[in-house]
Amino acid sequence: MALQRGYLLIADLSGYTAYLTSTELDHANGVIAALLEVLVSRLGSPMHLWRLEGDAVLAYTTDPSFPSGETFLTICEDLYAAFKERQLDIHASSTCECRACAQVPELDLKIFVHHGQFEEMSIGSMRDISGPDAIVVHRMTKSKVREATGIESCAVVSSAAFEAMKAPSGLVAHSEPIEHFGEVEMHAYDLDAAWNRLRAKRTRVLVEEADALWTYRFHLAVPTRVAWEILVSPRTKKQWMQLISVDMIADDGRPGPGARFHCVHAIGEFTSWIADWEPFDYHTNRYLNVMHPHLSHYETYALEATPEGGTEVRYTMGRMFDAEQPEAGPYPDEDASLRDAYEAVLAPMWEALSSQLASDPSTYG
Repeated sequence: MALQRGYLLIADLSGYTAYLTSTELDHANGVIAALLEVLVSRLGSPMHLWRLEGDAVLAYTTDPSFPSGETFLTICEDLYAAFKERQLDIHASSTCECRACAQVPELDLKIFVHHGQFEEMSIGSMRDISGPDAIVVHRMTKSKVREATGIESCAVVSSAAFEAMKAPSGLVAHSEPIEHFGEVEMHAYDLDAAWNRLRAKRTRVLVEEADALWTYRFHLAVPTRVAWEILVSPRTKKQWMQLISVDMIADDGRPGPGARFHCVHAIGEFTSWIADWEPFDYHTNRYLNVMHPHLSHYETYALEATPEGGTEVRYTMGRMFDAEQPEAGPYPDEDASLRDAYEAVLAPMWEALSSQLASDPSTYG
């Protein structure tokens, strides 16, 4: 079969052996299954499930145009957040006093990422991938990155993956020899710190349809994670929004809550922030109003996967408000003007984007 190139990922439960060998097996197996199940559920297309290995979920990509490095790191963060939320839920909802239920918080998650070539193989009903790069990512799971860096809940990224991800900031370099592969350069990213930063500063902002000034729905013929990148990434926003330029200001150089965008369009300049997001379900932006600079509005893009592998997007625009005087308003005339202007400009953009992806899903690769 033809060689493929893409990311190889292993999401590995740490503390698994000690947990299974020191607790009641009937309850422990249920806990492990629940944690693995939530990881599998978050590994959506275009990522492919490779297989399960007791305490680990293995996945890979074959689409060379997806994902970008910033989105792949978001996928790692999303896996960790899903794991933590399920772990906390299991522990909080259990009234059982057995060791298996009491020791759920002692489990942790590590993610290992490599980028390279591999071959997909089918043997009977089983599917596997093979090649030296598939071996590398497995060997990385035995590395001493945690001991060397002090990062317990980490995403360990090989140098090949780090380069494919365009060298994201905030990772700690590490190197160690791996048998048959020599000295392997790696980088560690603190998933727990990223999760806690998001929780500490997060304010839920979601414009529901019942409260919206304007709602618009459109279909994108790509999986939700691809649709997410198209709607969020500065590079792709510039394309589908027909922007002259787009500048993003963010502490870590990646889109995320607090990231600021300055966009220049033929009809004017716009300033916005990502106010909240839940990868890969929705993101909410706050926009300053061009005609009334003291006013802002929120807008939410909510994504839902369709059975055929596409994405339904629901856009909802909130009413204008004064951030300095939140008790002021409402602003019915300004709201009506805003809605009419956005409907005239955005609806044709979304329809064009939908048509482009329907004819060529790799348009924004």
